[in-house]
Amino acid sequence: MIIAPVRARAAFADGRLDAKYHCSPGVLANDHMRALQLAGAEIRRVAGIGGLGSVGATSRTRRVYAAPGEDSLPYLRPYDIFDYMPQAADQLSKSGSTNLQELVPEVGTILQTCSGRNLGPLAYADAYISRFVVSDDMLRLQIADKTSRLYTLAFLSTPTGQALLTRSKTGNVIDHLSADDLSAVQVPFIDPLLTNETAEAMQEAIRTRERARLRLEELVREFASELPQISSTDPLKAGWPLRASSLGGRLDAAFHDPRIDRVRDDLKRAGGTHLGAVADTSMPNRYKRYYVDESHGRPIMSGRQLLQLKPVNLQYIAARALDFKAYELGAGTLVFGARGRAEERISLPALITEDRSSWLASHNVMRVRPKEGISPGWLYLCFATEQVQLQVKGSAFGSVVDVVDPANLNEIILPPVDEERGNEADRCWANFAAANALEAETVARLEQAILMKAVAA
Repeated sequence: MIIAPVRARAAFADGRLDAKYHCSPGVLANDHMRALQLAGAEIRRVAGIGGLGSVGATSRTRRVYAAPGEDSLPYLRPYDIFDYMPQAADQLSKSGSTNLQELVPEVGTILQTCSGRNLGPLAYADAYISRFVVSDDMLRLQIADKTSRLYTLAFLSTPTGQALLTRSKTGNVIDHLSADDLSAVQVPFIDPLLTNETAEAMQEAIRTRERARLRLEELVREFASELPQISSTDPLKAGWPLRASSLGGRLDAAFHDPRIDRVRDDLKRAGGTHLGAVADTSMPNRYKRYYVDESHGRPIMSGRQLLQLKPVNLQYIAARALDFKAYELGAGTLVFGARGRAEERISLPALITEDRSSWLASHNVMRVRPKEGISPGWLYLCFATEQVQLQVKGSAFGSVVDVVDPANLNEIILPPVDEERGNEADRCWANFAAANALEAETVARLEQAILMKAVAA
């Protein structure tokens, strides 16, 4: 139980009597803002009169999904935006949908989640993100001055900024933030030197990540373009002939998709090889969950969190719950969620870099560890292609959820080795790690400066 004293004046000033509001970290964060203001810091609202910028309130937009070959735009759901390499959830019809262009964020827009269980995460629209239609369930914050924008991005990412941001959340079932809630958040400008240093560091992190995204996307496209292309003479809905003797215990249509056999044969002729010959695959056993706070355990990721730059709602698990060595990922390991729905995010890959080498992952995560002399970056490029994704999804089985099994995974055929592109893909992932480290360091330094100034005041 969380207990906190509240003065009657404060309780009635905001018109809120619910305990969740008054016991939130936002109350303490608001006290810090008052202390900083007394100490001479300049306090600016995020938006509104005298504010730093403007918040675009989103309204529900009619979404019409595009038919194959129709003129369309790629669509991102709110939490897709936090991935290393966001992938379009769907394609939206340009002619059937309304006001799609209004949902394409300009470069420099700060995108803020405004509803959901894990309310608070935000992202910055770079040249990669600005190609997508982003869900109308995200607020758009526009700040014209570049230094103020990047400083605000850092501040809203600090524990203090997050506490202020979520202090006014409402909702009986799902937490929700309005445009007014975001606009009312106060941003403290403590020192001009700190402001400039913070903005410069955030800019460097954003540029590093943007370059890595654009180059990695280009590498995947180049790599896939040189592979045998997937061809199908008839639409799958028309069916295909299959002998009963060839069923082999599998009755699901995806496993017997005729495109899979053609892709496998084409890759073999092109010099491809079985995954089992170049990597070791594994999935650990289930475990009892004993979650603890950060100082008493190791971070453990789910299949969805593997893909995220900053894992949302990351959990920490105690040593008594499992053997850390068995679940530790290790640098250079290719990972993907191996349980879920094959038609959705199952099998989308990520590469573990040095900064997450000691992190753990759940038993639902497939580990693909390259053998000696095999480039992890090349493995990533392979799994990022449609030719390999088709095989992986086709191998999944299960009556309730789809499961990719290590034994079946070992039999998929990979494209020929491309060491040069693989090494470059490795560098892209290393740049992701460098950008994450720089951003985390900048945010932590800003939070420390805020707390020291508030305490001193």
